[in-house]
Amino acid sequence: MNGQVSGLRTVISFSVFQHSSITAEILPKNGDDFELGRVLASKLGSDRAKLLILFAAGLAVNTKDMLQGVQSVYPSLPVAGGIAGSNSLTEQSFVMCNGQVIDSGVAGVVLEGEELTVNCRSHLGWQPIGKEMTITKVDGLRVYTIDNMPAYDVYRKYLGLDERNFANVIEYPLITERQGIPTARTPITYFADGSIQFAAELLEGDKVRLSYGHVGTISEAIAGLCKEIKQKPVESIYVYSCECRRGFLQELSKIETEPLQEIAPTAGFFTLGEFFHAGSTNQLLNATMTVVALSERGGRIIKPTAKKIGEVPKSHQDNVAGRGTGVLKALTHLVNTVTAELVSANAKLQYISLHDSLTGLYNRTFFEQEVKRLSSLDTPVGVIMCDLAFLKMLNDVFGHSAGDKALKSAAGIITKVCPEDAVAARIGGDEFAILVNNAELTMVEDISNQILAEAAEARRLDPESLLYLSIGFAFKGHNAIKSIAEAISVADTNMYRHKRADKKKVWQEIRQNHPGA
Repeated sequence: MNGQVSGLRTVISFSVFQHSSITAEILPKNGDDFELGRVLASKLGSDRAKLLILFAAGLAVNTKDMLQGVQSVYPSLPVAGGIAGSNSLTEQSFVMCNGQVIDSGVAGVVLEGEELTVNCRSHLGWQPIGKEMTITKVDGLRVYTIDNMPAYDVYRKYLGLDERNFANVIEYPLITERQGIPTARTPITYFADGSIQFAAELLEGDKVRLSYGHVGTISEAIAGLCKEIKQKPVESIYVYSCECRRGFLQELSKIETEPLQEIAPTAGFFTLGEFFHAGSTNQLLNATMTVVALSERGGRIIKPTAKKIGEVPKSHQDNVAGRGTGVLKALTHLVNTVTAELVSANAKLQYISLHDSLTGLYNRTFFEQEVKRLSSLDTPVGVIMCDLAFLKMLNDVFGHSAGDKALKSAAGIITKVCPEDAVAARIGGDEFAILVNNAELTMVEDISNQILAEAAEARRLDPESLLYLSIGFAFKGHNAIKSIAEAISVADTNMYRHKRADKKKVWQEIRQNHPGA
């Protein structure tokens, strides 16, 4: 309260509205949580409502469904508040309103007023770190596997935790994206089967990374937040901030609240999940600081009246302790830089391991991986095998640079002709292979003919060119060909048949254009 952060205390804050009306309601959980939100909004809301503040208690409440229920009644009404936190994840939390106290349900307050100005803001400040992973098994709020590894083992691997210090993981949420915005998901408890329950929903297929509090980003964000708040009238500020921010920042928590107190009287609490309205949706956030700035009568700003007790004169500042924020900024910058370098290096290594260094096409390793993957699908697959004729002669007579040039030219033609989703690879010295998934036989035949036509056009434009290609194709699902492996074998046979048939004609052209060959 008053911009100061305290714990293990009871803090009471009074807000007096002179030109606005307040309506409050409390509902215990009773079955469907979407219906819980819908009923609460129906009882509280009106066309004149400017803000709905919600306080929820109990992890049994699916607050995402509850928020969607609210949105079904008032799709554009700003929502703030959060899930009641506690000193321990194993302790019960409560909400109270109108003389009722409940441990599972939601309390809400609607503010109405013609002169009431509402300004809602949020910021995260948590920085992703390490490799990108995929949520591979989930049920509701419970994540079973990440990258097909038990979720608990992922956290144990990267954070070195065990059952005794699991609470430490709260400060290391997973970062994913929701509507293009980085969004955190905080772990809250684990189970014997290695699954972890998160404070908000993750979906199978979500791309996630571990994250940590980034002091530099937090400091910059709060400065920007204050600047935005000052653009509109403000007399009072409510803060609903995730308890993991308190766990991470500790005594530095005031770097987020004191700047707000300098604008207007500030009060709030630490939550287990924050409610926020962005765009056209109500959202359940984690690890986030949300702020509501309010004003009546056109923005009469109340100057802060709270005094700081025991403030040290500027001439006697503790310069050693004062280095704390700077040291953490340097550390986070170091971690970010090293992470960026590792991500870049890994991306380069991944590219090198799967691509042919000369032509830029995929290599045999990737081609075989795709054959295995496509073989598991019940889809038609076209196979084209291509051979660059006379590569050995090019290397022996004209030098390896001439052979390399021909290989690059052939790869360029294949890349130009093939669809973007086709897999084109150099699988041997002078051999290329192409996989076309979900294709028709006529399409594969057209691609083959276009490759030959492009090679002929290249020779017409450059009569000294020795860019002669032999091609064979086959189709899984045609002429009793039941597998990709069988289609590759048939296409390879067809390619050599084409090579033998064209051999005499090709040699005639070579002797005509290259008498010394």
